[in-house]
Amino acid sequence: MLLKDFVEIVKSAEETKVLTYGYMGYTYISGVMRRASMYVVKLADTETKVVKIPKRAVNKWGNEVDVAGFMAGVFQDNETVTDIILHTGVHGVPDGAFRGCKNLKRITIPKGVRRIRKDVFAGCESLEDVYYEGTKEEWEKIEIYQGKRVVELGDLVPGTPVCEVAADYLEHDTGNDALLKANVHLHCVWDTDK
Repeated sequence: MLLKDFVEIVKSAEETKVLTYGYMGYTYISGVMRRASMYVVKLADTETKVVKIPKRAVNKWGNEVDVAGFMAGVFQDNETVTDIILHTGVHGVPDGAFRGCKNLKRITIPKGVRRIRKDVFAGCESLEDVYYEGTKEEWEKIEIYQGKRVVELGDLVPGTPVCEVAADYLEHDTGNDALLKANVHLHCVWDTDK
């Protein structure tokens, strides 16, 4: 999909409404909690095809605060969603975040995201386009989990505290293959408030 067409989807999408408050490294102090960032914990309508995470929301104390992101189970196994719009302030994507979103076609990824963890896009076989805010160099710096290094130890070498290495290999994980196959569009910045 062309960026100009996707921008129309972004502008027309309603923001997610069901939120809960959370804290980001603070101890529980009432005054701090009143200003702490919130996270989306579930979707108000699981039949919504286009989901847009809001930048700010009103917490239970009536204060408008930042929405820092979403919890791991918010999107998992949602077979309805086709588009996910993450705002600039989202810096993290939980493990398995979009697992099972088999009809997810497009997603925005803010340039503040530094790591895409294990199985984030597992089962997202329809993913076509990723709209990334940053540059090619910034995209290439994102740590995308693709597997792990496996070292199998053998027998202890006599007279030393060292074991011989029986095998040393990379074990591929397919959980983010959909992301690696998608079209990545760079410099995708737009004002989603208008």
